[in-house]
Amino acid sequence: MRYQRITALLFAALLLLSTMPALASENGSPQLSAEMQRLIEQKVDELLAQRLATIQTDGPHSINKPTVSKGEQHQIVDDVVRSLTLSGVVEVEANHTKDFDGNSSSDLELATVELAIDAQAHPWVQGHVLFLYEEGDDDDVVIDEAFITIGNSEKTPFYLNAGRMYVPFGNFATFMISDPLTLEMAETQESAVQIGYKSENWHSAIYAFNGDTSEGDKLSDEDDSSTIEQYGAHVGYSFTKESWNVTVDTSYTSSLFDSDLLADEEFGEAATDDYIPGFGVQGVLSISNFTLIGEYIAALEDLEISENKKINPYTFNLEGAVVVELMGHETAFALAWQGSEDLGLTDLPEQRFMASVGISLFVDTALTLEYAYDKDYDEHDGGSDNNSKSLTAQLAYEF
Repeated sequence: MRYQRITALLFAALLLLSTMPALASENGSPQLSAEMQRLIEQKVDELLAQRLATIQTDGPHSINKPTVSKGEQHQIVDDVVRSLTLSGVVEVEANHTKDFDGNSSSDLELATVELAIDAQAHPWVQGHVLFLYEEGDDDDVVIDEAFITIGNSEKTPFYLNAGRMYVPFGNFATFMISDPLTLEMAETQESAVQIGYKSENWHSAIYAFNGDTSEGDKLSDEDDSSTIEQYGAHVGYSFTKESWNVTVDTSYTSSLFDSDLLADEEFGEAATDDYIPGFGVQGVLSISNFTLIGEYIAALEDLEISENKKINPYTFNLEGAVVVELMGHETAFALAWQGSEDLGLTDLPEQRFMASVGISLFVDTALTLEYAYDKDYDEHDGGSDNNSKSLTAQLAYEF
């Protein structure tokens, strides 16, 4: 209605403007005609200005709305693309296994697919999402990691991570296809908050989360509440000089039995009676083309799982590797000795001996062959007292 009134006034003013010279001539006053025409033109200008202001603020096709040229649109798209980084890995494996029961089997599978998306539209904020697929019974794609990082390494060595992550307990470096026993026991995925520090040589972090365990004296059948009271810390130092490098890491967690493996195992209610802290240490020494890896992770207190039985689990990994050029391809030969203690109720072996050969076929493409020999726990410790063997070939591509 408002637009109709203004339009009608404009139409009337224009009509009057067109007829006034004739009327003034009939009355014989050229001066009056000129003055009236000036006044009418002034009024028309005022009405047009009012109409324009109305369109700019309220109109259905407001010209006050931002307009973006094609060049600006392309620039926006380019900025978004530059803020995103895609990376990932595809692993295809073939294996032959003889298990602890003496059964033989072989398989060919798409073992792992990872796709990571990192977005940074602001110098101080970055988002990270990692999708994971592992061939199995469910064949589901899961969000393995998703967290926000606040920090700017060019301005400060401190940062904050918040979201779903693997907390920095353990290091788990290896040349093998299979995960080391240290990772199998201690890897802990949680929704957590982490405050970290990273400089040229030092890196450290503290973190907190609400885990799966709760102290028995703080949880009852009538009280199903849980709180954020699991925490941990990680400190590492790395030093490089000419042809050698050394890295040492130490880790602490207030609740080792919140790891992905131990939280899922059947230890009765013992694991909830009290938190069992854990400690880890790892060293990596590289001299020229030789590398030595050592890692040890253990519970700091005994866990009483029954009236007459206590366990104090630990795992270790020792590896040695040499990298040489073979027929124009970088090739790594590696040996490993791994072991565990008091984990007969899990699927981990008591000892594992391994050998691997990895060849870099092309850029970011590797073919690795691994042999593993496992010795199980004795029967009275929850094992089978048998041995198992496996041979695995993996073709991996990273991007």
